[in-house]
Amino acid sequence: MDGVLINSEPVHYRVWKKALETRGIDLDYETYKPCIGSTNRFLLNILHDNYGVDPEDEELAEEVQRLKKTMMEQEGFPVIPGVQDLLKRLKKFGYRMAIASSSPEEYIRQVVKSLRVETCFDYLMSGESVKNPKPDPDIFLETAKHLGLQPEECLVIEDSKNGCRAAEAAGMTCVAYYNPDSGMQDLSTAAMVIEGYEEIDGNFLDKVYCHDHHLPATVCETARLIIREIAEEELPCMVALSNQNSDPYVTEGEEKPLEEEIANFPNYRKYMYEMCDMGFWAIVEKKTGKMIGRIGIEPKMWNGRNSVVELGYLIDSDYRRQGYALEACRAVLEEAEKRGARHLYCRIHSANLPSVNLARKLGFEKIDYHLEEEGNDINVYRYICNQ
Repeated sequence: MDGVLINSEPVHYRVWKKALETRGIDLDYETYKPCIGSTNRFLLNILHDNYGVDPEDEELAEEVQRLKKTMMEQEGFPVIPGVQDLLKRLKKFGYRMAIASSSPEEYIRQVVKSLRVETCFDYLMSGESVKNPKPDPDIFLETAKHLGLQPEECLVIEDSKNGCRAAEAAGMTCVAYYNPDSGMQDLSTAAMVIEGYEEIDGNFLDKVYCHDHHLPATVCETARLIIREIAEEELPCMVALSNQNSDPYVTEGEEKPLEEEIANFPNYRKYMYEMCDMGFWAIVEKKTGKMIGRIGIEPKMWNGRNSVVELGYLIDSDYRRQGYALEACRAVLEEAEKRGARHLYCRIHSANLPSVNLARKLGFEKIDYHLEEEGNDINVYRYICNQ
């Protein structure tokens, strides 16, 4: 919560520093930093080791709470920009959410009420309710139980090294929010690091979760289709789809043997899906759940010097002339534009009139570019995004 919902870590440090000054202690930030994301008890043990502070000093604890209350009343809770809208988006998307914070429960409730996001959360859990604080996984495991979920079904948003390590120890996917006011935290154990909430939604978090678990993530949907990453068990279907194609004018190229596709798939998935966020994707008919084609965008090097992003597709022969290619291509073009693409290219044989007509319908224009390794019958078309 602290550093994720509210930018409170600087406040916490100021409070503890001021409280300790009355005892003649000048709290160094480097000494304080390891406790970020953990409990007051964890900090008191650090203070004991470095300054001889009594971990059972109740007067110090009360002074800290008094100073924090006064400071928050004067300054308010410093909300992280965009967090309230993010919570509402995730709630609408269908996420069940909980707070698993090292802070006291009363303080958690004050923050939630102040931000007016009470209805977004199904459960509030304080680190004071578990035996071991972060970086131990206790608080996340206990929160999952209250939500009725297995740890591997959960996704955590954290801003601290302790929080990320706790999520990893719990077996949960972790998205790290880089908060510069939380200090130079080691967030390397997180599956993804983000720097703001404005563009984060349920689809984005679903994709992070799927990639962390090597599951096929959904790319986009249309009225009739789901376009998603290909699962390993679908490789035989993909190869069969390519092998059924006898059209000499299709420029898809030769399919590799199934055994080779299976052997290469883990590396392909890691590089194309999880690192590049591109690749060939399955076209799945919603009504039947059947894979009826493939489509995708991939980085290519043309003529050994020109880096382009190429669009390609292939539809099962039983599903052609039903508008599926147009529907799928339009959806992928829209998705590419959302992701910031500037141009997309495709190669089409001059005699492949259905693909030529489709490209024109989509807004592709033929350009004067010769592919040195292709014959003179292969033409290049370009699509300008967001025009």
